[in-house]
Amino acid sequence: MKTMITGIQPTGNFTLGNYLGAIKNFVKLQDKYNSYIFIADLHGLTTYQEPKNIHDRILDLAAIYLACGVDPKKTNFFVQSDVLEHTELGFLIAFQCRVGELSRMTQYKSKKQKQGSNGIDLGLLIYPTLMAADILLYDAEIVPVGNDQIQHIEITRDIGERFNKRYKNTFKLPEYYVPEIGARIMNLQNPLEKMSKSSPIDDKGIIFILDDIEITKNKIMKSKTDSENKIYYDEINKPGISNLISIYSAITNKSIKEIEDMYKDKNYKEFKNDLANIIEEFILPIQEKYKKYRYSKELLEILENGANNARIYASKKINEIRNNLGIKYDENLNI
Repeated sequence: MKTMITGIQPTGNFTLGNYLGAIKNFVKLQDKYNSYIFIADLHGLTTYQEPKNIHDRILDLAAIYLACGVDPKKTNFFVQSDVLEHTELGFLIAFQCRVGELSRMTQYKSKKQKQGSNGIDLGLLIYPTLMAADILLYDAEIVPVGNDQIQHIEITRDIGERFNKRYKNTFKLPEYYVPEIGARIMNLQNPLEKMSKSSPIDDKGIIFILDDIEITKNKIMKSKTDSENKIYYDEINKPGISNLISIYSAITNKSIKEIEDMYKDKNYKEFKNDLANIIEEFILPIQEKYKKYRYSKELLEILENGANNARIYASKKINEIRNNLGIKYDENLNI
């Protein structure tokens, strides 16, 4: 069975876009792959957070993942910093990277432009080496990502291939997986902008999973569309209604063509009302499960067991890597 891995930072507030673009696919894939899902708390440190808030955000996110269907019986579910091999490998493979290729990463260039050259830290520059370590550490073959993350998988492959050529054949080279529908859910008020969990909690274009359901339904009803009042998918000329159709499709698993046929003689108000009710039926059970997990001992036990299971493979892989680098020799090595 092939291995899948993915992680998400415990920053911002979890959105419907995060579910439809990420967790929904993780839940499907955990039945097909040897699955590793982790909370990327170390990656989250590239943006300053109040230390007292980090622990709560980790547990909030863990409870949401479980509420959305991540199954600890099928998935190694853990917190990144609980498996120290991630940081060790992140450092070791940094020697396989060039400053130039790291500085060309889109995320780094974007934040450098916003913050200025004096305001950006080293952690953001070497962010891709830790992300590559997260993947290569478990010999992952599949990495679910959004379109904006494909570049990180490409540099991970470059790093792994470079290491394999210099030393022994050590790493499997991963492939990225981008779902066709729901991978990029847009802001309800600005459908040209991605629905981001870093947005303010009062942003009227963002559906936060833990919002009161009436607030969420109101956001749908007031979402930006166009004056044509005809329901069909056209991402270029009708981004607002196309975004709503994508949300409808991703939640119900109906095709875009099916949805267009269902609403060909209906108006935006009818469509939005139906979508608001669909989202209500979808979100309320998640909120109830979240409450069940969030303050339970079971949540901590799941994360501890997941870290212990991940550490079994990670420690063996680090042993192999150190051996191939020549900084440790173990004739009993066995992965």
